[in-house]
Amino acid sequence: MIEKKMWLKVLLIGTIMALALTGCSQGSVEESKQKLKIGILPIDDALPLIVANQNGYFEDENLDVELIPFQSSVESQSAIQSGQIDGMIADMIVAALLKDSGLNMKITSVIAASQDRKRFAIVASPKSGIEKIEDLKGKSIGISNNSIIEYITDKLLIEAGISSQNVEKTSIPKIPVRLEMLINNQIDAITVPEPLASFAELQGAKVIVDDSSNAQLSQTVLIMADQVLQIETKGFYKAYAKAVEEINANPNQFKETLINNITIPEPVIDIFQVSTYPELQLPSEKDVNDVLEWLNGKGLLKKSIQYEDLIQTGLY
Repeated sequence: MIEKKMWLKVLLIGTIMALALTGCSQGSVEESKQKLKIGILPIDDALPLIVANQNGYFEDENLDVELIPFQSSVESQSAIQSGQIDGMIADMIVAALLKDSGLNMKITSVIAASQDRKRFAIVASPKSGIEKIEDLKGKSIGISNNSIIEYITDKLLIEAGISSQNVEKTSIPKIPVRLEMLINNQIDAITVPEPLASFAELQGAKVIVDDSSNAQLSQTVLIMADQVLQIETKGFYKAYAKAVEEINANPNQFKETLINNITIPEPVIDIFQVSTYPELQLPSEKDVNDVLEWLNGKGLLKKSIQYEDLIQTGLY
C-alpha cells in the first residue's frame, strides 16, 4: 500500500512538472513572437494588410500584428508620433512632413498606386457648366491645404498646362463637407479620392480629370518607425507579398472583406471593383524628389531632406 501511494505521488509530481514545463514552453513561444502595431485607414489600400492578418500569414512568420483602425490621417500621425503604433499607411506628403517634424521613420514600400484606374479626381459640380479641365480657370476648387489632395490638384493642373495660380483653391479639410458642397453647387469643383469621386458622379457631378494616367502621382506607402527597422521584419513583407499575390489572382473574391473594412457609400457598392496591388517596391527617387520639391516650394519643410533620408532598403 505504501509503495502504491509513493508511486502515485511520484506520478502526480511528474505530471505537474510536465504541465509546468509545457506552459513555460508555450509562454516562451508566445513571448518570442514579434509584436507590431500598424495603423490603417478605412481605404482600399489597407486590403493586403487585412488579408494577411485574417489569413494568418503574419502569424506564419511568427509575428503578432495588430491592425489599428483610424478614421483620419491626422489621428494616425499623432499615434505614431506618440509611439502608440509602430507603422502606418500614409502618403508621401505625410511621410516627408513626419520626417521633417523629427520623427525617426522610413518609407518601406509602395502599397498602392493608380495602375490605370483613378484613385483621385477633380470633380465639377452638377450645375457648374465645367466640361473640360481648361474650364477650371478662374473657378473654385475645394481641397485640403498642404496635403496629398492639394499636391495631386496642382500636378493634374500642371499636366494640362494650367498654373495653380489660375484657379481659386478653397480649403475644405473635411471630405464629407467638401462633397456636400459640391453636390449642392456651393463650389465649382473639388478634388476627392475614390470611391467618393464615383459617388459624386452618381449625384450628377462630372469627373473632369483623374490620376489614372500617372500611376506614380498618388502612391500610398507604408512607413515604419526606426526602432522597428532595427529588428528582423522581413517576415512581415513576405506575408504582405503573399496576400498581394492572392488578391491579384482573383480580386473580386475579396469584395466582401473590403466592404466590411473600408468606407464605401451605399450607392457605389455594386459598381465598385476591387483593385490589384503592386508587388513590393520602393518609390523611385524621382517620385520622392517631386514631392520634396513641391513641399519646399510651399515652404513646408524646415530641414533638408534627401531621398536616402526617407527610404529603407534591404527588407525584401
